[in-house]
Amino acid sequence: MRGNESGVSKLKVLIVLALLGAVIHVGIKYLSVRLDFERMKDTMDIKASAAQVLKDEEILADLAAKAKELDLPLTGENFLIIRDDDKRKLIIKTAWDVEVHYFGGLCGDLCVREYHFAPVAEASLSTR
Repeated sequence: MRGNESGVSKLKVLIVLALLGAVIHVGIKYLSVRLDFERMKDTMDIKASAAQVLKDEEILADLAAKAKELDLPLTGENFLIIRDDDKRKLIIKTAWDVEVHYFGGLCGDLCVREYHFAPVAEASLSTR
């Protein structure tokens, strides 16, 4: 009887370890695309705050370079820069989709998730 109880507790430990491994795997895969979003958003915020001294073409080139560095499916054409002279502010927008394959796609479409990211950066153009 004792051998059976020992086998059951080993099985429970293996199941818990497998679930923990799955949670860690999903977390790492999701965090990598989420961090790319945050890095792109930070770059957009920085460029928006420096818009008083930068031309739109320079901003687009810098954003496209950052997107390439992060391996995002974005080019300069994917960014929208709006300069609102009435309200004295600049808005930068973009959007992209990322398809993440969890567990190497072993479970087919159940392991594939598509995330949509649409960062927006705003900054005042007022002189200080």
